[in-house]
Amino acid sequence: MAARVDKDWLKQKLAKVGVDGAVFFAVVARFWQLLSGPVTLVLLSRYFSPEERGYFYTFASVLALQTFFELSLHVVLINVASHEWAGLRLEADGSINGDTSNLSRLASLLRAAARWYGVASVLFVVGVGTGGAYFLNDRALPPADWLPQWIGLTLLTSLLLAVLPLTSLLEGCDQLTIVNRYRLRQAVTGSVFVWTLIVLRAGLWVSVVAAGVRLFWDLYLVAVRYRGFFRSLWAAPREQTFDWWGQVWPLQWRLAVGGIFGWLSMYLITPLIFHYHGSVAAGRMGMTWTVLTSLQAAAFAWVETRRPRFGQMIARREFIALDHLFYRVSAMSVGLLTAGSLTFCGVVALLPSIEIRLVQLLADALLPAQPTLLLALAVSLLQIARCANIYVRAHQREPFLVPGIISSLLIGGLVFVFGRQYGVTGAAAGYLAVITVFQVPVWLWIWQRFRAERDARS
Repeated sequence: MAARVDKDWLKQKLAKVGVDGAVFFAVVARFWQLLSGPVTLVLLSRYFSPEERGYFYTFASVLALQTFFELSLHVVLINVASHEWAGLRLEADGSINGDTSNLSRLASLLRAAARWYGVASVLFVVGVGTGGAYFLNDRALPPADWLPQWIGLTLLTSLLLAVLPLTSLLEGCDQLTIVNRYRLRQAVTGSVFVWTLIVLRAGLWVSVVAAGVRLFWDLYLVAVRYRGFFRSLWAAPREQTFDWWGQVWPLQWRLAVGGIFGWLSMYLITPLIFHYHGSVAAGRMGMTWTVLTSLQAAAFAWVETRRPRFGQMIARREFIALDHLFYRVSAMSVGLLTAGSLTFCGVVALLPSIEIRLVQLLADALLPAQPTLLLALAVSLLQIARCANIYVRAHQREPFLVPGIISSLLIGGLVFVFGRQYGVTGAAAGYLAVITVFQVPVWLWIWQRFRAERDARS
């Protein structure tokens, strides 16, 4: 009984700072990444050559080109499914019950998405697999040291892409607590495998095994844990088909175009440094960027995990409650990210002064303090715009298309010009300039105008 009371007390305390089950597991998973990240960084610094580190992080940036093939459909699936789930519920046996119209449309959405991603995964293997191999062939390492790993990693990533609509549908159907619990398991087991293989000097095969671990847990989640959920959808009557072109495509094509251009703002910087300044500099850039984006993802969990709830509130027209929840979780997200990123900058500044071999290896593997601070400020400011983006997209609207294209082109252009000439410091300065001067002010203006127009119609 005392344990039960303590558990309930803890839940109440966590709820006061915006932490429910979904947020708890998401934050713990990100926290694990933050704790395990330094271990991984030290091991990579100790057992990987500088050239291998460059390939390791450039692999990830090139694989992010999957957005050119899946066209951001997973974001639409989460938002659209959340509206349909408002009339449905999950039974104790794992099956779905509720309004048959909602169930029929949700099943139709799943079938269409599965077809879309099946084609996208095949195109991904052909396009990114061959194109990436050509780009990575800069002779820093012989092909025998990276090409087989690249092929295996591309194949596994294509399978992860094929499973993505299923996990996205679960997120939209308010199953984030369970999904994030499995992502926590994914993170922990992935770290253990990665650490073991790094110490065993498996080289770039570490990337392949890490992708295999992610695929295992995704398949277990959809094929075992939610077997009854998907069985209900596949067996649902086809009385009502989902209006793809009327309800999905208008939002998807905007997100797709924005996502394609968004690759310039999120992933161009490491391949650019790889191409113009070599794999060693790209490794330092990739390692630092990984830490900052991990912090960003951990803080964003406060907002991102509320996306299904946002959709349900909008469907019920509970706009006052929606705004109250949004303000609270957004403030928490931005504040945590700012504190975390600035703390990381302080650590980076102190590392060179610590006369310990492993610490010196880590310092050499990360960027210097100046470009790190520029990137940290950019990531923290960008979080404000990302929160505004989530809010508007939960209404199944996408007014950020043209501004997003402009922002991505500006970031890509400045990162290219300054990064090619001045290296990582120039690239980071160009990135921060666009975020500060253009993206954050414009995104906030769009968000405020959208709310005013919505409230005027209500």
